[in-house]
Amino acid sequence: MDDSDRLFEQNKMPIRRKMVVRAPGGGFKVYADFEARPFCELGAGDLLDTADICMLYGCSARTVYRWMAEHKLKHSGKAGRNYFFRKDGLIRWHNKHRPRPGRNLGS
Repeated sequence: MDDSDRLFEQNKMPIRRKMVVRAPGGGFKVYADFEARPFCELGAGDLLDTADICMLYGCSARTVYRWMAEHKLKHSGKAGRNYFFRKDGLIRWHNKHRPRPGRNLGS
């Protein structure tokens, strides 16, 4: 098993589960659980935001936005300025691309 596989299976980083609901007036509102859970205990459909991905990978928000701009990382939804990603989609993307923070200067 690769170290990058352990990033998800044994990760105890506390993440607050989020839920996006339609708000009165037609917009969206984001609710987060009061208590954080370890990443490995989140369900496959649970939502993570950009800040959660930054904590998981130890990268900046700018890196996450670059991954999205390069059409590598696809978000599941957006509420206001916040992008949200499903846990199962993040794991599939990670297994396919094996991302590393920072630019690849060789290409």
